[in-house]
Amino acid sequence: MMKRIVTGAAALAGAGALLLGGALPSHAATPSVAASNSSAATYKLRYFNHSSEGYHASAVLPSNWRLVQLSTWHARFDDSAHNRMIRIDTAYNGNLGTVTALNQKIRSLKNTRGLHIVGTSTVTMRSTTGQGPLRVSTVVYTYRSGSTTRWVATRYVGWSGRNAADVEFSVAGSPKDSKMLGATINKATVSLTLAG
Repeated sequence: MMKRIVTGAAALAGAGALLLGGALPSHAATPSVAASNSSAATYKLRYFNHSSEGYHASAVLPSNWRLVQLSTWHARFDDSAHNRMIRIDTAYNGNLGTVTALNQKIRSLKNTRGLHIVGTSTVTMRSTTGQGPLRVSTVVYTYRSGSTTRWVATRYVGWSGRNAADVEFSVAGSPKDSKMLGATINKATVSLTLAG
């Protein structure tokens, strides 16, 4: 269950709203963004490293996406068949608030080719693994990569209702996969558990 607390600058439209609650507001429909039926995902509990001591994290993620351990605290799961991914940084920056981290992300995108900010939002989500209420700030955007458009959602999560960017999640893929990518980031957010 999610509760909106503060919304960002833009009202969420189309695919961006999928990240924040499933049902789209009637004024936010974007007919040009449709879910891909040919590339749906199945999900299961996946494990990955999240510390220099070898502790593991787990989250509900697509079952057949390949794990790439980027660093001690940072993992990515790739779907090479459909050029989409989810990336999780379990030690982002607990000294930043979620909205501050979100605003820094938006500033870092300033010169990105073909950038379009779809929307931003800050909500409270309920962890399914006993992590308490999650404070979640999300930005959804598209940009041009070569001749294609990429759809991205990046979110900053504070554990136990903390206003802290403890974890960063990012999903990316084709705009036609935005519904599935929204479901993927939501499932990962509410199911993330850190051992140790």
